[in-house]
Amino acid sequence: MAAVSSNAVRRVRSPASHALVVVLVELVATACKSIARGLASLSAARRHAQLRRELQGMSDHFLKDVGLRRDQIDRMFR
Repeated sequence: MAAVSSNAVRRVRSPASHALVVVLVELVATACKSIARGLASLSAARRHAQLRRELQGMSDHFLKDVGLRRDQIDRMFR
């Protein structure tokens, strides 16, 4: 009779443990997506900073050729 109750306990625990695994997998997947979005945002910020530095380093004549004034550079990245 102990074997029957042991099997019953396993059947009851099995769906609960399966649900826990599903929840944990979903949490890990969500964390990975969040990390990927954070890394993409960091990468974009680095590209913007690099572009701003490059534009600041250009001559006023070249900036005029591409249609920019020096005072417009910082406003482009807001």
